[in-house]
Amino acid sequence: MKEIVNKVYYVGVNDRHKALFEGLWPLPNGVSYNSYLIDDDKVCLIDTVEVDFFVQFMENLREVIGDRPVDYIVINHMEPDHGGSIGLLRQRYPNMQIVGNKKTFEMLRGFHGITTGLHEVKSGDALRIGKHEFSFLMAPMVHWPEVMFTYEQTNRVLFSADAFGSFGALS
Repeated sequence: MKEIVNKVYYVGVNDRHKALFEGLWPLPNGVSYNSYLIDDDKVCLIDTVEVDFFVQFMENLREVIGDRPVDYIVINHMEPDHGGSIGLLRQRYPNMQIVGNKKTFEMLRGFHGITTGLHEVKSGDALRIGKHEFSFLMAPMVHWPEVMFTYEQTNRVLFSADAFGSFGALS
């Protein structure tokens, strides 16, 4: 997998088969489901991928961390292209803490029936996993009401949910 910067990896997948996004928007160049993994004292995943691509997603994760467990998953957005694999990940990593906000957890219960192992954050809160530290900023209605941004302070990387999204598979 591609290391973006200092132990921050792109572990997402490309979908070049879907014709329409959300049944509405044509995808002549496909779409990417973006997920990132930070490998430190603890392993932290930022978002997931659409559930149809879970097997490939797990291969991408294993390429970076082998058999190590995912300790945290930060959910910036619950839409299925970001959060579709949360339920399967929880089955694979039952001790994984799910990081999100109050609205995220309401949606998590509805989408996946998950109500335990939750780590609630608010704007300005921080989470350290070793050398990497994250801070969180709520951004409701950037797309959906639960959207938040995660800023990885060590490398100055912003994980922005759908704020700057566009369609197209990565080459």
